[in-house]
Amino acid sequence: MLPQLMEEDSLIPTSREEATWIASVPTIGTCIAATTSGSLSDVFGRIRMVQMAYFLLGMGYGIIGAANDFTLLVVGRFLAGVGVGCSFPANVYVSEMAPPAYRGLFLVLNPLLASTGLVYMYVVGVYLPWNIAALFSCLIAFLGLLLTFFCRDSPVWLLRKNRPDAARRSLAQIEGSANVDARLKQLQEIADAQRDAETQSGHNTFSLRVVASPTVWKPYLTVLILSALQNISGFYIVISYTVNFMREFHSTFDPLQATVAIGVVRLAAICVTSALLRHVGRRTIGAVSGFGAAASLLLVYWCLVKPELAPNAWTPMALFLAYIFTMTLGIFPLPWTMPYEMFPIKVRGTMCGVSFCSMYGLMFVSVKLYNTLLDNLRLEGMILLFAAGSLVFGLYSATLLVETHRKTLDEIEAVFAGKRTKKVDG
Repeated sequence: MLPQLMEEDSLIPTSREEATWIASVPTIGTCIAATTSGSLSDVFGRIRMVQMAYFLLGMGYGIIGAANDFTLLVVGRFLAGVGVGCSFPANVYVSEMAPPAYRGLFLVLNPLLASTGLVYMYVVGVYLPWNIAALFSCLIAFLGLLLTFFCRDSPVWLLRKNRPDAARRSLAQIEGSANVDARLKQLQEIADAQRDAETQSGHNTFSLRVVASPTVWKPYLTVLILSALQNISGFYIVISYTVNFMREFHSTFDPLQATVAIGVVRLAAICVTSALLRHVGRRTIGAVSGFGAAASLLLVYWCLVKPELAPNAWTPMALFLAYIFTMTLGIFPLPWTMPYEMFPIKVRGTMCGVSFCSMYGLMFVSVKLYNTLLDNLRLEGMILLFAAGSLVFGLYSATLLVETHRKTLDEIEAVFAGKRTKKVDG
């Protein structure tokens, strides 16, 4: 959208400052919604929040497609951001609805499908005007909303709300009628145990005393550090300003085609990451990603300042795609996946919401500063900044990051509490 808006014959003439607001304002909406969507899904149900997400995304893209001034563009982008924030309970819904044998598969599909959607957006953005592309997204969102009315809420949530008949129907839809009674009894026992635990604790699982515990503030600090380094490495700047950023290279490659290539490379990297996260330690993934991204960027910088040394015209672009690939291996997924592993279960929902809110706040600052960084550092300086962020991410992952791979929740909590554990995996 941004390159089209900033052309001289644009339907909505847009300045560089206005462009940064258009790019960054969705993160504000996501930040707001992320703090409440989890608790709201506990009250109204997982599927209701998924429906709300689709509705807000559809409304947001519809307003963008019909916009004739800057204000409507910002409003539409903000609503779409709120829709993204409301979509977080979808992972909870999937984890509760999927049969145990397929739960891992469906959860791994989430980042794969998200990256596929990004490739779709890049392709549509190349060949269609921005307003038509937005209307296509509006149509897809409302189609998703329509499909949710054929879905039942999760049996776990229904049992917690004392709705056993609805839980039985939902369970029958998932596993068939043969296993319903045994599975329903098992889920009822789990729901009763959780309800008893909440009653004994007075429903007060989140307080200042809990936040002051090292098992809470240490994981939160870890998330903040990972997120800050993720933004310094340039991930969200590149994603938010892909076409504009590629034009700064002044290469012979079409920036729009390069944008599609970036989307395809990210999709390939996410496929690799989905497999690695199940078999390789988080510290290893983070170190390889950070060091690999830094090395790729330093070579890109060398090609920019010494173009005569580049063996081919496509070398800087190939190295930049290598940066995208290596960055997507660990710098991108770790800050988003590790909160689910690090926080104690009694505050996991709340602290994941707080963490994601903080991460979107950092993302907003990063994306909003794009023009300032470009004006003061130029492309070469930004490349060096991104390389430094990637390098520090790798160093932090290799030395200080708490390993969560193949550890039980009790083992992870013991590490943050400062207790010794017998099992240490790398």
